[in-house]
Amino acid sequence: MTTTLGLDNKAFTINGQKTYQGASFRGQSLEGLMFNSRMIQAIFDDRNPETRAKWAYPDTGVWDADRNTAEFCAMLPIYRRHGLLAVTVGLQGGGSVYTKESFPNVDNTAFNADGTLRTDYFARLEKVIDTADAAGMVVIVNYFYFGQEKRFEDDAAMFAAATNATEWLLTKGYKNVMLDVKNEIQIGDGLLATGGVHRMINHIRDVSGSGLLIGTSTFPMPEINHLPDGKFYDAVDFLMPHGNNSEPDAWRRELEIFLADPRVQGKPVLCNEDSTFVENLDVSAELGVSWGYYDQGYGCGMRHGKVDWQLQDREARFEDLSGYQTLPINWGINTADKRAFFDRVKALSEGKAQ
Repeated sequence: MTTTLGLDNKAFTINGQKTYQGASFRGQSLEGLMFNSRMIQAIFDDRNPETRAKWAYPDTGVWDADRNTAEFCAMLPIYRRHGLLAVTVGLQGGGSVYTKESFPNVDNTAFNADGTLRTDYFARLEKVIDTADAAGMVVIVNYFYFGQEKRFEDDAAMFAAATNATEWLLTKGYKNVMLDVKNEIQIGDGLLATGGVHRMINHIRDVSGSGLLIGTSTFPMPEINHLPDGKFYDAVDFLMPHGNNSEPDAWRRELEIFLADPRVQGKPVLCNEDSTFVENLDVSAELGVSWGYYDQGYGCGMRHGKVDWQLQDREARFEDLSGYQTLPINWGINTADKRAFFDRVKALSEGKAQ
């Protein structure tokens, strides 16, 4: 293993050194931040033949899970050369096409119904984490996604899934991994909602000891300043607000309120899902908050946050495919939005951004 993630008070470290050494932006040090991108579909597959056909590559006419992972891994060193330090990868993926015919029927999960592991998913995850490790990058592993929770038999199966995934990571000896237990917890009393997710987090910590940094991302709720009630604040190592719906000025106000809350102080804040708007990246950097690029891509069938992804159909050529979430994915830096983000991260990481 070549990449070891650590935490020095509120600063993320890699191999004992604070990230982005010497870099600053508009008077704010960037040391200890973790600029990242949501690449949630990096190990995606679909066991439902009725929906699987929708993800066919335009150049081959078929879906290929191994190709998807291989092409993602090939890009990791390039992302890193642009200053990106982390990617979020999901064991249950994320929404590709948000239509009632497709979204509920996709069968994309690294777990069986009883919480045992699907070996093909974890073989792909191993390739991702190993490649990231060699590139000097961190993988934010997201365990649970609301579109796939229904596939578990019960809460006991979800606890088993968390145990098995955590033990797998520990057995592999990975040091470049941090956890996003549930993508966007929402208000409620369930095991993976605001009122109960602390039970899952504490369970994972019992399994992992001090071997993993653990967080859980919160649903973008600007009306309550991204700060829902719950006991998870005491359980996590870092906070993960999502900013999808907020314009830059609103995002600034929301972050300022967030950072002033006593439940947050003393812990790093890492947004791992926002938008394609680098203006929000700049706001986050000015406030000493790590920020995550989220590029859904056209053809998903809905407006998401600040962007209407219905303005055009999915691109017909592989070379032109937009986004990093609507499948199939071109993992290259092949669109104006992607180039703007990676160019900005490079400038920030080198202390050259204005």
